[in-house]
Amino acid sequence: MAICKKCGGWKRRRPRSCPRCRPGADRAETGADVAELVVETGLLGWVGRGVTGMMRLVLRVLD
Repeated sequence: MAICKKCGGWKRRRPRSCPRCRPGADRAETGADVAELVVETGLLGWVGRGVTGMMRLVLRVLD
């Protein structure tokens, strides 16, 4: 076992960072920031309109 240089927590091997300091640990925070930006800019409405339009085209083709 080794000690993490960033937070002092225990980790398995030397070259790797511990689970708390791993770069992928901030994915949920990044996703929340992106979702907030999408809502603020109004892109969510455009995506909804695009999905609705595609579904209408599919339904017309199947009818």
